[in-house]
Amino acid sequence: MAADEDLDWLVRVYEEQGPTLHRLAVLLDAEDQSTTIVRSAMLALQRRSNRLVDPAERVEFLQEHVVHLARAVRPPQAPLRLPRVEDQKHQDVLRTLTALPHRTAELIVVSHYLAVFGPELAGIMRMTVRSCNQRLEAALEALGRSLGRLGPGTETGGIESLSQEITAALRTAAAQVQTPGTEELEKELTEIAHQRRDGVSTRVVAAVTVIAVVVGLLFAVLTRPTVTATENPSVSASASPSASASPSATPSASASASQSMPAQVRDVPLYYVGRQSGGLYRELRDLPSTGNLVRGAIEALLSLAPLDPDYSSAWGPGSVNTTDTAGDVLTVDLTADAFEDITTLADAQRARDQVVYTASELVGDLDLRVKFLQDGAAPPEAFVSATGFTRSAIAPMPELWITSPENGAKLTAGQLVIIGTVKPGVGEPIVTITDLETELVVAQTSAQTSTGVNGDGWRVWSVSVQLNAGSYDIRAAVTWDDPPERASENKSVTVS
Repeated sequence: MAADEDLDWLVRVYEEQGPTLHRLAVLLDAEDQSTTIVRSAMLALQRRSNRLVDPAERVEFLQEHVVHLARAVRPPQAPLRLPRVEDQKHQDVLRTLTALPHRTAELIVVSHYLAVFGPELAGIMRMTVRSCNQRLEAALEALGRSLGRLGPGTETGGIESLSQEITAALRTAAAQVQTPGTEELEKELTEIAHQRRDGVSTRVVAAVTVIAVVVGLLFAVLTRPTVTATENPSVSASASPSASASPSATPSASASASQSMPAQVRDVPLYYVGRQSGGLYRELRDLPSTGNLVRGAIEALLSLAPLDPDYSSAWGPGSVNTTDTAGDVLTVDLTADAFEDITTLADAQRARDQVVYTASELVGDLDLRVKFLQDGAAPPEAFVSATGFTRSAIAPMPELWITSPENGAKLTAGQLVIIGTVKPGVGEPIVTITDLETELVVAQTSAQTSTGVNGDGWRVWSVSVQLNAGSYDIRAAVTWDDPPERASENKSVTVS
């Protein structure tokens, strides 16, 4: 900050943004810790005051901090719980929204409550602009189909109308939230400013305060009760729609404010190989935060078993020596044992694609070229390329894909939204749900499938069903005539 800037600026920012930030935390289902989260955000902003001078950048920083701390204190995989409203139309929107996968629901809540889109939304969510736009588009399509607002015969402008409806419902819900008293935090922020005037180091004051904040958040994570079906009949799952996910390579400063809290990067895209189809499938996994997320993701491909037993890795159990990026070329140096199990050209192609698609999605560069080394020297012939290996759109992917929920997901009884993709030219999937205990089919329906393709070239489909407690097999299958083929995929989930 400039030396002559009014040091009460932090108080003014809080007065302007505090109520919105508190309500955002509540909409992201962190009501119990909303005061602590906003306090942490304000103190984090104060520590960065020399670097964040632009008012708009300060507001975006606060919003980003609140979003990711709210994520940190919520139980993993738990569905969002939104405040109830009296307006039945708005309540229908909110109820259907909470039935979406939790990451999908969060994206809609943040974008529509704050009215931020494009680069601003991508920055808050720590995603690339392309990935953020695609995921939001797919999320709105899934929500619109579940509400019956989108589909064959719907009028032009349906997405815009739906967005207005979502915004109105979220703001109605936010209006139910009573923001906590502000006097104590305002006094604390004012004292920080006065101590800086008097020559006391704000680094010391803020550090002591942040330790208390983090201890409180950690205690909340350890003691918060698990969401039950009686608290919220909605369902969530861990995977996102088919649009690409590209988490930022920069770990969360807010979620890892203390060395005692292990930092993780959530929803990192890892590409595996289907055991039967040989297609390339993506899983979203939480990985330890490191200084090099691309290296960490490639290490995971070599060592982390997929959640779905129908997937595998073409790589052997080797390790990464180094990764180096120069322009749009990534050079990956692997140990010799990583290549040992790759004996055919087809296996080599799949192994290359695993790394290419994982790395390019992480860095947000779909034109990324990948070169391979083996212990600093030339790799096996199938991994040699003078220019590097690149993506080939959705060609390596399967014809049919269930993107949400993931295999092994633990869900809450109630409405479940199943989301997936099919390639163009493939018909509408038939989704069959079987009770694994009784082996009885409890639901079978044709998926609602978009007529057009998204930015990656997929047609997105979804199915919404009500499920009671139990263990289920979800199977999607599709057939087409030219040439006659059939594709299917299944996921096993537990509902409680």
